Amino acid sequence: MKIEIHITPDALMAVNKILKRVYELPVSVNKEEKVYRSIGFDLADKFEKKCKSQIKKANLFDKKKVKITLMYHEAWALEAIINSLLWIVHNDYQDSLLQSLAHSINQKLA
Repeated sequence: MKIEIHITPDALMAVNKILKRVYELPVSVNKEEKVYRSIGFDLADKFEKKCKSQIKKANLFDKKKVKITLMYHEAWALEAIINSLLWIVHNDYQDSLLQSLAHSINQKLA
């Protein structure tokens, strides 16, 4: 089962920024946290590639939305990661973009 999300380049950069922090999380023995980290690593790589392609195309200032296709478990984990790491963001604009994305993903998962 796949889920498509359409986000602006600004939201893409905000998600990429928060997903980079997954690499900095402490190692855990809890199985659930290991699953979060594993999926988070895959998502971080996927969003990093998408950001780099947007930068190369010089589409950062274009308001055209970027389409990203995620598997159901990736979308579920992305929502969980955004909600749990949202406190890291110290920018109100990025905070609102991430909350909006998490809400959008939550609606598509239901």
